Amino acid sequence: MAPKEPLDALNLAAASAVVEREFRLADFKRLADRLKAPDGVARARIEMSSAGGVPTGELVVRAEALLTCQRCLGPLRRTLESASQLAFVEREDAPVPADYEAIAGDPRMVDLAELVEDELLLSLPLIPVHGTGEKCTGQESQVTRETGAGPIAQEMRRPFAGLKDLLKH
Repeated sequence: MAPKEPLDALNLAAASAVVEREFRLADFKRLADRLKAPDGVARARIEMSSAGGVPTGELVVRAEALLTCQRCLGPLRRTLESASQLAFVEREDAPVPADYEAIAGDPRMVDLAELVEDELLLSLPLIPVHGTGEKCTGQESQVTRETGAGPIAQEMRRPFAGLKDLLKH
């Protein structure tokens, strides 16, 4: 797995270096509580360069994650992917090349693991649900409710059904 040492974006950009690392999903504290099981690894690749004297990097992150379907609460495997163009600057208000996101801080002490976790959090689906053709017990329950067929329709009670008759008298 990836070492915890920070990256020196200035030197890596000057050398046009490519850095590839793997991170355990369980090591990402903010991401772990959003996963059904924090198993697996995230793969990150950052291609460093320089644009206008500013160290930049194109970060690509990919991970297979086990989420919880919000319809049936069952396991749901999804691929989380992200690609970002980052500019490493000392101050947030420093000028950055067009289409690059400013990462403020010491460019000689870039925490790649934190950037990868941020990208994975941003790539999570808003509401994870099984897709068309995938088995989801929540879809069966919803269809049963909508059509009025099956055991849910038989169990449905209408507590105010007789209220209309009572109001007439």
